[in-house]
Amino acid sequence: MLNRLLLFVMAACLGTLFLKMELPIPYLLGGIFAAVACKIAGSPVTWPKNWRELGLLVAGYGIGRNFTADTWEKMTHQTFGVLEATLIAVAVAVLIAWWTARHTSANLISCVMGIMPGGLTQMMLMSEDDPRADANVVVVMQTLRLVGVIVAVPFLVIHGLGAQVMQNSAVVQTTDGTHWLILVPLSFLGAFVATKLKVPTPRLLGPILATAAGSYFWGSLQPVPGLLMMLAQVSIGLYMGVMLDPKKLSATKELMPYIFSGIVLMIGISVVVAWSLSERYGFSLVTAFLAMAPGGIAEMCLAGMSMGEDVSIILTYQLVRLLFLNICVPLGITMYFKNKSLD
Repeated sequence: MLNRLLLFVMAACLGTLFLKMELPIPYLLGGIFAAVACKIAGSPVTWPKNWRELGLLVAGYGIGRNFTADTWEKMTHQTFGVLEATLIAVAVAVLIAWWTARHTSANLISCVMGIMPGGLTQMMLMSEDDPRADANVVVVMQTLRLVGVIVAVPFLVIHGLGAQVMQNSAVVQTTDGTHWLILVPLSFLGAFVATKLKVPTPRLLGPILATAAGSYFWGSLQPVPGLLMMLAQVSIGLYMGVMLDPKKLSATKELMPYIFSGIVLMIGISVVVAWSLSERYGFSLVTAFLAMAPGGIAEMCLAGMSMGEDVSIILTYQLVRLLFLNICVPLGITMYFKNKSLD
């Protein structure tokens, strides 16, 4: 318990430093870097999954409250753009997987599962159930993809796209709307229903969808206190950092150049598609890029919140892609590789 407390303090201090450096999602990045630093130093750190899931409940409420009736109207007018962005992201991932499989010892099914953006949990579970997939390859590729994007995107939006972090965004409060404590029944009910319906990542999507419904029908919901959101970000970041296993990274070192070049390609194409979406629909380039970026839905929405971007747009695009990747892609993988050999 003492080790976890020290790990948390280290992550919070790093997060505060990143906040002073005006980086988005500073406390989530602080959690990732703190855990990775300890693991590289050889310290056997762990972070309980249920603590991460409590953080997801808070983050899910914070994201979902941005969904309003106006968001739904925007989404109906941008159906083509949402589908276009989703299909491009999937197509690029498949291309990277094919190229990686062709030039390394990893097979195609492992590479496809490993590089799909936004499908970390689902792809890991599929790799464990399918004997043709190398679970180690999938875990390493998915973890590095997610962490790499989450680390790279903040630097790019600040130094490349000219975004600015709102220093007081974490502590700004309002008395308008329903009190933020509504997050307790909304988040737990949403997570419960999503789990029963076998929705992917239910601890995140459940609260997002339940809170979005509450915001749509009841009107505005208050944001959670800054301290609570900070605790949630640190907890999520620590769990992600702990997932990085140096031994697994060493065992798959031949994949590293292809993983990182794939991340660069994904981000580069995301910028191009984001520019097109921004020109077509009129929202900012930073909003469009975070909506298109191949990171996690929670991380990209939290980054948008910290920079005062249109989180409802980011949520819409990321959510549609997440659902597509977790429902349609697994079906496609199963059908395509149904009669393929283990080779």
